[in-house]
Amino acid sequence: MKIKSIQYHIIFLLLFLLGCGQEENGLIETQDTVTGEFTDENTYRVYPKDGDNFDVAEFRLWVSEENDKPRAILVVLSSDNSNALGLAYSAYWQEYATKEKLAILSVHLKTTSPSIGHYAQAELGSGRALLEAVNHLATKYEALNLQNLPFLLRGYSAGGVFSYFFSAFKPDRVIAFANIRGGAINLTPDNHRSVPGIIFYGENDAEQRRERIIEVVALKREIGAVWTVVREPNVDHFGSLGKPDHMIQTFFSKAIENRAQENSNELLDPDEEKGWLGNNLTFDIYAFAQYPGTKKQTSWLFDEEFALLWHDFQLN
Repeated sequence: MKIKSIQYHIIFLLLFLLGCGQEENGLIETQDTVTGEFTDENTYRVYPKDGDNFDVAEFRLWVSEENDKPRAILVVLSSDNSNALGLAYSAYWQEYATKEKLAILSVHLKTTSPSIGHYAQAELGSGRALLEAVNHLATKYEALNLQNLPFLLRGYSAGGVFSYFFSAFKPDRVIAFANIRGGAINLTPDNHRSVPGIIFYGENDAEQRRERIIEVVALKREIGAVWTVVREPNVDHFGSLGKPDHMIQTFFSKAIENRAQENSNELLDPDEEKGWLGNNLTFDIYAFAQYPGTKKQTSWLFDEEFALLWHDFQLN
């Protein structure tokens, strides 16, 4: 019995040492150490952790060969549970990204289990997944210096809701956000009121969605948020995205001009009083100091050029 006991101890010791040796050489990976995988050269998939609000999280990077030092990351998302990875290869967005020296990060987020919530709530796991993917892509493409770049977030429907909530989740990393017809937005903390935001609603969209968008922007403007609401005439929830995307590109360019700094990822706060204001009922526009009514019951606009675009968009 004593001999058997000694033998068992020797076997246990050998197995323990063997296991330690494998772990030191990276041959054993625990579940916690594996956060995701590359599914192709430019696409990273993040595995959900316990408590996360997504089942699928994939992110695809595109950077122009002309732009080896992007100054920000343009994040593009589509509607509920849809796969927007192909937008990284959209000639429309690539042309804009090249002009503004941006990387593109297209997104595929999906929630199939209602019990875990919805990925649009960026603070509940999906936002962290985006940051993890950027970190892995930054490690792979070290020369691009992606890891700490700020974001421009453009999303349609549920993708727009994610953009809205991500701006509250990581306001210091967001230059601006755009939400096209995403009405499932709750009030957030005041921490992203200095992040310029633009939210579109279709004139013929569901009444509840329209009213919620108008209400949230109005409440945020009451605390000085530099936000804009835009009516899309004769458009329902599923209308073309061409016109809002065109306006978003101008909006993002103005945001970069007002907030980005050379050789720094720290963002400047916009000066509300240097902007213009638009009446959300009549669509009349004024320089900030000349607005005749209550300034907080308006849309905030970067300058006269953007104010004219905002005015014309809603009347044509």
